[in-house]
Amino acid sequence: MLGRVVSDSQRDCDEVLPQVMAAYRSTRHDATGFSPNMLFLGRQVTTPLDLIMDLPPSDQSSDCKDYDDFVQRVRHRITGAYQIAREHLRKNAERRKSSYDIRVREQKFQVGDWVWYYYPRRMSPKWHKHCIRPFLVVCVILPSNYVLQRSLRSKPFVVHADKLSNSLG
Repeated sequence: MLGRVVSDSQRDCDEVLPQVMAAYRSTRHDATGFSPNMLFLGRQVTTPLDLIMDLPPSDQSSDCKDYDDFVQRVRHRITGAYQIAREHLRKNAERRKSSYDIRVREQKFQVGDWVWYYYPRRMSPKWHKHCIRPFLVVCVILPSNYVLQRSLRSKPFVVHADKLSNSLG
């Protein structure tokens, strides 16, 4: 939606972009559980709609005795928000990893194996295979990289296991 608002009004993008970014920064993100404003400023920013609706301010800065008290309260809020955000990000990363791992098939190659290298930059992909000539596995770099070499005189190079296959594909 943000892209559509900006792209529909490219001529006045410099006028619309601050409002779009303010809306983005005040929106709660599912990954962290907080808005960017909360994580960066330690509080929610008062929006014009809050003023129109006469909503009470969420900031408790009026309860502070002095500047040090205010700084300590903001620091405590930000620290707590960061801890919760880290936990949310960790849970989201685990969920994304488990859904990614369903589609991944692990491949293990040994030194001395001949493998096909996936190289999709060839001309006319409609008529050519994307895997090119067999390469010799010269070295294994754990956990998932391999050093390949075309011949004894050619320069070795490092590739990820996702770009390798036992068969032409």
